[in-house]
Amino acid sequence: MKKISMSKLYSGQNGALFPLDHIVEIGVDKFKCCIRTEHVDDSLAAYLQAQFDVIETRPGAKKLSSQRKAFQRRLHVPVGGNSVLVESLPNKKTYPWAVTIEFNPNPYLRKGGQAIANLGKFLRFLFGTDAHRVLPQAVVPMLHANVDYDINPLEGTLVEAKGKRSGAKVLYDFGGDGVLGSLYVGALHSDRRLCIYDKAIEVLHRELEPHADKILAALASDEWDIEVATLKEKLDGPPRWRLEVRCEPTDAVPVSDIANFASCFDGIRFLHLPHDVAPFNTPEGRLFIACARNDGINAALNALDANQRRRFTRKLAQQQEVDWFNAELLRDAIGQVIGRLSPLFVPPQHQVKVAKAVERQSQATSSRPASSVKFRRTSPDLAKPGSARTPITSEVPARGKAHRSG
Repeated sequence: MKKISMSKLYSGQNGALFPLDHIVEIGVDKFKCCIRTEHVDDSLAAYLQAQFDVIETRPGAKKLSSQRKAFQRRLHVPVGGNSVLVESLPNKKTYPWAVTIEFNPNPYLRKGGQAIANLGKFLRFLFGTDAHRVLPQAVVPMLHANVDYDINPLEGTLVEAKGKRSGAKVLYDFGGDGVLGSLYVGALHSDRRLCIYDKAIEVLHRELEPHADKILAALASDEWDIEVATLKEKLDGPPRWRLEVRCEPTDAVPVSDIANFASCFDGIRFLHLPHDVAPFNTPEGRLFIACARNDGINAALNALDANQRRRFTRKLAQQQEVDWFNAELLRDAIGQVIGRLSPLFVPPQHQVKVAKAVERQSQATSSRPASSVKFRRTSPDLAKPGSARTPITSEVPARGKAHRSG
């Protein structure tokens, strides 16, 4: 899949040339692991139901409906202040999973190793003496890796994705201007789908929704000014845009191979499409850009004659990659983050071996590389748009920003 961005090379905003400097967090937004039915015998199945009875009485535990679901037993369980979904007792004997566990790893990754260890204790409590046998055999059918920016990387974006023309949701402000609010690259049910969206707006909506009635009630009261001031304070929060790769492989990946998810960014390209460079600065080029915005890159190319199509295709292939995306860097960083989840499934005596394996696959030094990783980036010679890029190394300073949930 390929994505082409019309970035403004001569931006007046500080740091706009190198948005990799604006990464504030890299993590895992969603994680689901399963235990295959063949790994759960009758005695373990009975033990699991007894454990569910015990967990169900825990403070904060919430029993979920099984209607139109694959499992009869479904619970939301608070573990370390965050909710974990556990399911057991499938409705069909032929169902491939006997137990599923789903949670958001980011809160645990932010809190550190002790929080991950406590989550591991819960899993070992759930499976009892069989934990050492069952957990290393778990498989992962879903993992969402995320990269958060404190800028909007979508400004002026064109998208090309094979077999899918649409994928951008446009939000409109009160003035009627279209603002690209979220972008999806990849088919809905593909094994890997790229999503970029305004995480700050999502978090704000989640935080304000429970208070909607109070805000509406305040319209007719003297407290309206206070409510408006509170709302304005929330709206003025720092930007938070999320680039997310949603991996849902057709064949679930064994937990011993979860480091392979680090390559989820491979094969995705983000390219500069300069509007002031031939042929994009010609009348045909401007028409091409306008058509690409409305109908997609492929449709814009097909509207050209054969010679022009070959010319534009060659120029597209020669364009520089954008500075806010680097698949190699992200592969290293997300590999380090995923490696921190291995203690959940690997027996303590084998964790050192797994840690070394992850280290070989990743050169990142932190699960939040925005505070310590040296980003190797390239700078174009603006006087020569077609020239090779000069390598530059920049150490990104710590930001000290408060992390949003999710």
